[in-house]
Amino acid sequence: MKNLSNSLFWRLSLFFLVILFVISGVYIYTTHNSSLVYSQETSQRLNRPLAERVAKFTKPFIDGSINEEEVEKLFHNVMVLNPSVEVYLLDEAGKILSYYAPFGEVKLERLNLDPIHQFIDNKEVFIKGEDPRNPGLQKIFSAAGILDNERTVGYIYIILASEEYTSVTDMLAHNYQIKLATKAVLITFFAAIIIGFFVIWYLTKNINKISVAVNRFKQGDLKTRIRLESKGELSVLANNIDAMADTIVSNINEIRSVEKLRKELISNISHDLRTPLTSIQGYAETLVLLEEKLDKKTKIKYLNTILSSTQRVKKMVENLFEISKLEAHQVETKKETFSINELLSDMVMKFDLMAKSKSIDFKINVADNNILVFADIALMERVFQNLLENALNHTREGGTVQIAIKNNSASSIEVTIKDTGVGISSEELPYIFDRYKKGAYGTHKGTGLGLAIVKKILELHKLDIKVESELNVGTSFSFRLPVYS
Repeated sequence: MKNLSNSLFWRLSLFFLVILFVISGVYIYTTHNSSLVYSQETSQRLNRPLAERVAKFTKPFIDGSINEEEVEKLFHNVMVLNPSVEVYLLDEAGKILSYYAPFGEVKLERLNLDPIHQFIDNKEVFIKGEDPRNPGLQKIFSAAGILDNERTVGYIYIILASEEYTSVTDMLAHNYQIKLATKAVLITFFAAIIIGFFVIWYLTKNINKISVAVNRFKQGDLKTRIRLESKGELSVLANNIDAMADTIVSNINEIRSVEKLRKELISNISHDLRTPLTSIQGYAETLVLLEEKLDKKTKIKYLNTILSSTQRVKKMVENLFEISKLEAHQVETKKETFSINELLSDMVMKFDLMAKSKSIDFKINVADNNILVFADIALMERVFQNLLENALNHTREGGTVQIAIKNNSASSIEVTIKDTGVGISSEELPYIFDRYKKGAYGTHKGTGLGLAIVKKILELHKLDIKVESELNVGTSFSFRLPVYS
């Protein structure tokens, strides 16, 4: 029972039934009132000339006084013609002078003449007037003025349905309307129930299908999709849910892939850290155990090895920390204007010793004019440092590393760092900027994170980097920098 009460189908059905009952009641009430008004208006239009004819052929006043004989004759004739009416003789101010109202007591002494004037002046108006026997009640009437020497001296006021006649006709009309409305409501009611239940079932069928699919997806069936064939709002909703499910599955797969790559990265870093740490530990233990047996030159050699390994470990940790901050968007660019020539000259001076130690021809081709660019100078220095380190580390002795600047447009310059090193295979080329991938290009004296840091820094500047490489020929990195204007 509880499941039925919670069912959308039954809740909608109950709501539909309540609305149907309310509409049925309004329909019965409206039909009854409309038919009553129609009946009264029809009666008034058919009997509109009645008072005018009576006034035309009678003279109830003689020299301003009531002609009793003529009035009695008037009432007799009207009673013979239509015994259901009530006739009232009014003076020019609306006072009731005489009347014919069988089986009743007249309670008003004076009537409001405004409805009578509207009735006489407008032949098309439907209007009700006061009922002298029932103060406050409005009834249909016929009225006409009584003229004496072209002057209105009074009025004939005829209630078209006496109190007794009205009660009988109202009762009959009420019963008839109840029967008619009941039949109409029952037919409409059952037809609406059948149609309404079918429509509600059709709508809730699709909603249930959506609910079942979403529940299955929630329970782990990631291949479940709704795929509604119908059109409309529910179809749009189902398509949006399917698209959302596709996005969720794609994100899950991406997270799984990233998690797998993260494990590979940790494995690679653990392996990379193990080598220098093992070296540090080995040489440190040797110094401790054989301190007295080692000569000074050997001790210095061991210490330099420990220092070099320590610096490598430190660099790995710094790179990991830096790439983590970049990926977490914790680094904000502080753009400023600076000379690209000066920055590159400083970088050449910094790496010149390293190049000479490997007999590498380290060249720089800059523009003759002093070009000012707009970027974060500290981050750009990091970009050049990583690219030059990679280039020098992967270039054999006697090779060449070249920095070139091309001023191709007024809005930007192109910076290219090219080497004649070992190159990158076509299989590894798409992954060299991925922090989770470490190919042959990233294994030589590095952490494998340098190019990933370069990529992230340039993305912060909304810049792209291009790479071209050929195995055993060399590699070229290039990107554009905005010129300060």
